[in-house]
Amino acid sequence: MRRASRLREADDYLFSFIDRCRAEAEGKGNDVIPLGVGDCDLPAPPHIVTALQRAADEPWAHRYPPYEGTPTLRQAASGYLARRFGVTADPGTEVLVTLGSKEAMAHLALACVEPGDVVLVPDPAYPVYATWARFCGAEVVTMPLREENGFLPDLAAIPPSVATRARLLWVCYPNNPTAALATREFYAELAAFALRYGITVASDTAYSEIYYGCEPPPSFLEAPGARACGVEFHSLSKTYNMPGWRVGFAAGNTDVIAALREVKTHTDSGTFAAVQHAAVAALTDTTGYPDHLRAVYAGRMRLLCDGLEAAGLDVLRPQATFYCLVRTPAGLDSETFAKRLLTEAGVLGIPGTGFGPGGEGFLRLTVCADDATIAEAVGRITAVDWHG
Repeated sequence: MRRASRLREADDYLFSFIDRCRAEAEGKGNDVIPLGVGDCDLPAPPHIVTALQRAADEPWAHRYPPYEGTPTLRQAASGYLARRFGVTADPGTEVLVTLGSKEAMAHLALACVEPGDVVLVPDPAYPVYATWARFCGAEVVTMPLREENGFLPDLAAIPPSVATRARLLWVCYPNNPTAALATREFYAELAAFALRYGITVASDTAYSEIYYGCEPPPSFLEAPGARACGVEFHSLSKTYNMPGWRVGFAAGNTDVIAALREVKTHTDSGTFAAVQHAAVAALTDTTGYPDHLRAVYAGRMRLLCDGLEAAGLDVLRPQATFYCLVRTPAGLDSETFAKRLLTEAGVLGIPGTGFGPGGEGFLRLTVCADDATIAEAVGRITAVDWHG
């Protein structure tokens, strides 16, 4: 078979590195503790599972759902945005149910990017943003996320010649992989920048409900003018431990939502209606489950960070997400550090360069594992002489 040339535009370094290194270690009989991928280890809350089970018994749930999602779920998503962020979104024209957020973020490029357009992508960042821009023939221009700037892009550093060609700009806060937070002031600056140059802002907000000891992270859609230029992607994967359920929603600018809906009508047939029914139970949650989940992750994060520091490693303690960055010890680059962590400690982490060149000097670990597993990982890491 002749593979399509666009596949050469896909950088599979991150995923192939994880699979290759883990397979190699396990092939040698090593017991590997995976702290690389953000795959929630806890089950979805019982009330959500019960909602799914009951809906799955109903004949209506087995028919094709509406392309844009059920009215009930779009209304629940609108209500969530209003309660959580004070954002008003018309469930009929400004909300679209998605198969998680990954597919919708990928398809956004199909909806609004032409060959030769510029897409502005953070560095480091989740690889999907750049991959699909390249699939659509766009030129990817990176926006460095530097620690001294709070891992926020410097919009003033983007040349006007680039900004005038840009059609799409990606942000993700709370950020993957840096765990940085955005401020309302930054979002206001971003909306003004996008409106000035006619750019669509795509905000990945998958981690908005995972934060520790700080104010709840804001939404880009709260910023003045944001709904005129932006769309935001929300996922139930992280907040309610539903990564395998594939349900989320996009909200924001009516034209962008309409274009994304049109792409989806030619691509998929929607999320199983019983899953959408369960998602309503999540977005109208009255059990306080997100508070419980934050407390669990906060305890795990303390355990991991305390242990890494006891091992003499420099950790960027996060205020959000279930990731933390670890600085590479002197003399090691990110990939070498990751390989040593795997071969000498049996712990799988992700080199920062898996998210772009700007991730050099860091390794990302996750706390998607129970306390006992994290404690075991910490013990193994501590036993290695990282400065010898």
